[in-house]
Amino acid sequence: MRVTALGPADYKRMPWKNGGGSTLELLQDALPAGGFNWRLSIADVASAGPFSTFEGIDRQIMLVNGNGMVLSFGQEAPPVVLSKPLKPHGFKGEWATDCRLIDGVIQDFNVMVRRTWGSAAVNGFDLVKDQRFTLAVAPLVILHLLSGVVDAAGTNMRDGDTLRLDSTAPELVTVQPQSPNARLIVVSLKAH
Repeated sequence: MRVTALGPADYKRMPWKNGGGSTLELLQDALPAGGFNWRLSIADVASAGPFSTFEGIDRQIMLVNGNGMVLSFGQEAPPVVLSKPLKPHGFKGEWATDCRLIDGVIQDFNVMVRRTWGSAAVNGFDLVKDQRFTLAVAPLVILHLLSGVVDAAGTNMRDGDTLRLDSTAPELVTVQPQSPNARLIVVSLKAH
């Protein structure tokens, strides 16, 4: 298994496609002609407004800080309330999506995957010390630690760290919190 550790110095602040704000891009699989197969990012949302559209992209979004938001999708789907942290919601990037904040600024975690490339499973965990668990890694799993200290795949992760785990065959990785509380996001990416 190949382990790649990234920290805040490795991330890029990117303007929103629609010009309405910016996103901290953690990691992406960039395409030579522009765009990406997949991208992980954290957005600070300070005001209501439309989301950027991404044709052919499946999106998953979860609240990580703040009181939440309501997403409306026009005629495509009923509105959804995101008020519980670490609970992902999936929708299509080409949908006309509008955001209304419930009460103040929020921060959300985004996973975007090109539909023709593959898919992603996104999970968030509130962990307590000594609550260890095992992950099956193959072919690609990305861990992002929102807060706390965690040992994973022989690497000590701290607030804001990201760990990319690539494996050609299924391997097990133990995740062990080292702080009283830790908030961890696990993204499993799989090509078709």
